[in-house]
Amino acid sequence: MIKNERQYKITRSKADEVRVAISELERAPLPEGLSAEMRELQVQALSGTLGDFEAELADFDALHDATLIEATGIGEFPTALIRARIARGLTQRELADRLGIAEQSIQRYEAGDYAGVSFARLVEIAEALAVTVHYDVRLASAS
Repeated sequence: MIKNERQYKITRSKADEVRVAISELERAPLPEGLSAEMRELQVQALSGTLGDFEAELADFDALHDATLIEATGIGEFPTALIRARIARGLTQRELADRLGIAEQSIQRYEAGDYAGVSFARLVEIAEALAVTVHYDVRLASAS
């Protein structure tokens, strides 16, 4: 998941590099000893990587217009907070300023997907992002 503009630029650059590599592979003559099937496998592998990069870029772009961020379980809450920050158009620095903490703290939190961050801090972050959260707690049948 792309979490900030820097990662977005890096991913976009890597996607461009992969596009060029695919184009060069497709145009280059087949080296001696390399079968056409092996060349096709190389192109497919690079195409898969390109598809992953493009999906991440599209996901990040789509967040800028998001009004609803779905999380199907409590374990997805940290990722939802990151997505909410992006959807709000806030940088990590701006969120840190709202919380009165160092930007590096937000960078660390997000790099670790908020692992080890207290529930109280997660609530503060949600409030700083002006998000509302609704969860249903369902009890499994006792058998």
